[in-house]
Amino acid sequence: MFFKSKKTKDITIKHNFILYFFKISFIFFVIILVYIITNFIKIFNSDTVKIYEVNAGEIVNVDRHKGFIYRDEDVTKCVNSGYINFFVTNADRVNRGALIYTINDTLSDVQLYDLNDNDRKSIKENINLYTNSITNYDFSNIYIAKNNLNSVINEISVIKQLENVNFESEIDAKEKNYSRCAGLVAFVVDGYEEEKIENFNDELIKKFTNIKYLNNMNEVNGGDKVYKIIKNPEFVIVFDSSYDYDNYKNNFVRIKFVNENINTNGRIESFIGNDNKKHFKLKVSEYPERFIDKRVVEFEIENKMISGYKIPIKSITSKNCYIIPKNIVEKDTETNENIIYKVGINGQKEKITCNISKEDNDYCYISIDDTLSKLKFGDVLSNRYNDNYSLSEVVKLDGVYNMNKGYAVFKNVDVIDRTNEYAIIKKQTINGISLYDHIALDANDIGEGDLIS
Repeated sequence: MFFKSKKTKDITIKHNFILYFFKISFIFFVIILVYIITNFIKIFNSDTVKIYEVNAGEIVNVDRHKGFIYRDEDVTKCVNSGYINFFVTNADRVNRGALIYTINDTLSDVQLYDLNDNDRKSIKENINLYTNSITNYDFSNIYIAKNNLNSVINEISVIKQLENVNFESEIDAKEKNYSRCAGLVAFVVDGYEEEKIENFNDELIKKFTNIKYLNNMNEVNGGDKVYKIIKNPEFVIVFDSSYDYDNYKNNFVRIKFVNENINTNGRIESFIGNDNKKHFKLKVSEYPERFIDKRVVEFEIENKMISGYKIPIKSITSKNCYIIPKNIVEKDTETNENIIYKVGINGQKEKITCNISKEDNDYCYISIDDTLSKLKFGDVLSNRYNDNYSLSEVVKLDGVYNMNKGYAVFKNVDVIDRTNEYAIIKKQTINGISLYDHIALDANDIGEGDLIS
């Protein structure tokens, strides 16, 4: 029979102790690891429940329209045929009697004149003006830019010619034209310069395509339209709308011209046209030079501003709520919580704590999810005075998850207006949302009664 020596036994005991120690250590390590991972998941999940603080705000609603521009315009036709040279550029402001163009039988040879630094600077500024205003939706500006550059070059030529004469009257020309009135010079015509506002109808906007750009230094025939003067910087935009702007405060509105990205003010009023229909006219006095080559324009009007509490649209969800008479819901004198009593089969009353989602003069509204495990349809509720009420009415309410108590409580909100991103809700609702309350930023990230980690 084989017997282990004492030394061998000691080694075996020591070996078993080490194995046991490592097993215990491994178990503790696994427990700690599971704890760390669990808490990490909780922290990660809690980060997805983002909080939004309720603040006062406003939403501005806009109506988009297309309108037809009317101006006080004076079109000039040339008398003689020949080569025309302009002394002004597009959108220049001129006085009555200013020299606008001359006509000769031969084209002025601007190549005879060298350009100095100032001349090059003027041309460069016009090129930069065009490149800064070019857009993907309107390439017509290139024709205006071309016209302006031709005017600048022609003006340089004229200035150099004038250096050799003492008086303007010494300029040799077949025809000289002087402005009949003061205003803005425009090298565009479209045939609607004499159109009357009273004749407006929506078809004018739909069928309008006829813009003609009058380039400088071209050969002209007697009777051709060569330029026009916009005598009044104020222009009128006429349009149709289903919104009644007659009730707008002081008749002033805020306007944004969509394609030009310009904001300004205008005065609006209605009128009855020759078609016996109601139309609106919008008077604008700013930026007339930006619209001298436009007849149809797209714009937005701020028609109303809604104020209240501003919250994200994604904070809003919907819940089915029980409708319970106010006299059935009581306050717990010790905890100050809302309570109701459910009457059992044996007549005993069970106290149930609940959160009120909405309250008005007659009823309280309690989310079904809040009392899902405690109440069901047909349950009889009572109060201390033994007034009974059977749960039978339900309504669907919009609301948010209020997080003030550290867990999600559904609270009804009355939405006044909304955009794609935000809603304006009514202030000072009974038992509703208050200023600086904390709500769940995204209602999909949390459920009723969930705790904030």
